[in-house]
Amino acid sequence: MDRSVVILSLGLVSAALYGASGTGSEPSFRSREVSRLQRHFDSVDAELRSRNVSDLGTAQLARRAQLIAWLHDYRDAATFPTNDRFSKPTPFFRDKYGVLCAMAYLIDRSGRSDIVNKVAATRNNAYIRELADDPALIAWLDSAGLSVAEAARIQPSYDGGPGFPIDDGDDVDDDVALAAIGLSSVSLATAAINVVKPGYFSGFLGIVAGTASIIAGANWLDENDGTKAVGTATVAIGAASLGAGIYGLLEARSNDHDRDRYRDRRRRYSVRVVPDLAVQRSEPRLGLLVHGKF
Repeated sequence: MDRSVVILSLGLVSAALYGASGTGSEPSFRSREVSRLQRHFDSVDAELRSRNVSDLGTAQLARRAQLIAWLHDYRDAATFPTNDRFSKPTPFFRDKYGVLCAMAYLIDRSGRSDIVNKVAATRNNAYIRELADDPALIAWLDSAGLSVAEAARIQPSYDGGPGFPIDDGDDVDDDVALAAIGLSSVSLATAAINVVKPGYFSGFLGIVAGTASIIAGANWLDENDGTKAVGTATVAIGAASLGAGIYGLLEARSNDHDRDRYRDRRRRYSVRVVPDLAVQRSEPRLGLLVHGKF
């Protein structure tokens, strides 16, 4: 079979195994953050529905019921802002990707994008209690039958993650970059050796290097966009190295098997020619004696 086909197949299998193993591994920071926020909104939903609203007017009740239904839609969509600037939990009215927080979403969906744009431009990371001096926001809350305390409960803060650097943007940490270059270089080198001259030792090195690259790259997939791209490339190169390493071991074993079969044939099938003296018509004659073993 063509070597390129074998390597491609093994690389795809390795990547598939990585993907399958990832589904059962520890949830990523982002998935844990989404689950946390959804639990928060479930709790807030129950609180909003249990409040005594007998003091509200008909229009306020209708608007309040509509906002609670929208909040449920927002919860189910699970598209929440990302804290990519601060190491501590911080609210974001609108993140750099344009994703709105729960309160901003409700205000915007009600037709008051002007309030959202003003807050996002001036006090994007403020808590609702800090925005209580905004007349337009307070008037909107009153029309919706929501108190400032309820609005503060709706608005969550967003965690930057363990050890998340402040204002790191999409930069790749120097240690990550060096580790990625080292692992990728070793993985590519062992993959090339296993394609050109497969062997037991190179195959073993390819498997070790590929596995290390996959593990390291997977740990970078929950970071910023730049680090995530480096992690994805490292995982892909590791999968190729792992596949080539497996191929190297299999090819070395196949070569050993072929050599053993060749030796067996030489032992089983042999021809030996030796000089011999024969007597023909009472006269000695020199000839050759052939011994064959089949």
